[in-house]
Amino acid sequence: MLALVFSGCSRSRDDPSRATSKESGVRSLPSALRAQRADAVATAGQVNGDFGPAASAPAGKLALKLDKPIDLGPAGAAVATPMGVLFRTRTDDLLGFLLGASPSIPPKRVGPGEEGADAASDEALVARGPSAAFTRGSYAYWVTRGNLVRRAFAFSTGAAGPLEVLATDALDGARVAAETAATGSRRRDVAIYIARAQKQSDERAARIWVEGAGTAPLSSEGSGASSVALAPSHTALVAVMLDLRSAMSPVHARTIELGENGPARLGPDVVVYVGPSPEGRSEVVAAPSSEGPIAFIPFAQNTSSFGLSSLLIGGEPHLDAKVQWRMYPNGIDPAPVAAAALCGRTWVAYARPSAAAPASPHVLALAPLEKGAFGPELTAAQGFEFVSVSLAARDDGGAWLTWVGNGRSWVRAVRCG
Repeated sequence: MLALVFSGCSRSRDDPSRATSKESGVRSLPSALRAQRADAVATAGQVNGDFGPAASAPAGKLALKLDKPIDLGPAGAAVATPMGVLFRTRTDDLLGFLLGASPSIPPKRVGPGEEGADAASDEALVARGPSAAFTRGSYAYWVTRGNLVRRAFAFSTGAAGPLEVLATDALDGARVAAETAATGSRRRDVAIYIARAQKQSDERAARIWVEGAGTAPLSSEGSGASSVALAPSHTALVAVMLDLRSAMSPVHARTIELGENGPARLGPDVVVYVGPSPEGRSEVVAAPSSEGPIAFIPFAQNTSSFGLSSLLIGGEPHLDAKVQWRMYPNGIDPAPVAAAALCGRTWVAYARPSAAAPASPHVLALAPLEKGAFGPELTAAQGFEFVSVSLAARDDGGAWLTWVGNGRSWVRAVRCG
């Protein structure tokens, strides 16, 4: 479950076509050198990031344990998955790092290229823009050259399927949200994306693609979308759409129900919250919870404060969703956020300034949610200029936490205490 959120300098209307990350790539290190690099960086202080040793800290009634971070290589379009980390390459290929349940098992590079490839060849793997969205159906979804595309990817072998073009009206630079839904005797993938405006006066709208049924409008007539998120609910999926406008930022939500065949059945398009005017590029993230999906958006709460908002959408979207805040000591650009259900509750990972001073180092924190309220946080990394963050639950109840910062791509195992 992927999420990337960016927020920064003021613009009247968000422009998802702008690149959201620096050029990036991946290379594998021999296991001995990889361990040496991780140990060296863990003691490097504020220059390359400060992790400390494997960490453990309580959060409410639960505790998380963090293994030592692993340096996967140069900064890339990386997303955490239940099996490891997946990179989208410049040539629209997929490269994975299969991660083991034990911290003693080094990552195994699977996909294009050879183990131990040199840095020069790996620069060809650099990809611009957001990472792919990866589903339990083992498909990666992203936008390239105006097309919504997907590839199947098997972490066990590194085998990737052919590039499938699902829609030809997608907005370059925009994220895709995707999930696998159980529909009786079969599973079907769902992806939502931002479509290009056909005319300058038109809205950028969200659309939905359903396996076996093609694409259809998701935004209701007269409304737009700048960012989309998707989360499972008790009986359906819930789509969340953020519509950045010059004076306000409406947040829409609607349910998505699937049968074994045919198109999706969409619930009413409900405005669950109206946020402030946007501060640059903001994106919405969503994750499941026992009370229904929760959405997260970094916003300027007012003219003098900035923080992360939590919107309790619930299983049935409704007006005036409950909003709670985790305030930051200062603004941050970008402001990456990711969320997932792990270790028995919903957790959110977010980068924030460590202090109010403009030059303060940044911190990557993990915090649990209870009915939309933020719990005590645990520091996962600090001293980076965080570009992106991704969090994916594993089948054993823990998760993989991935981030890109200071020109490198990192992953850290999160275990239940």
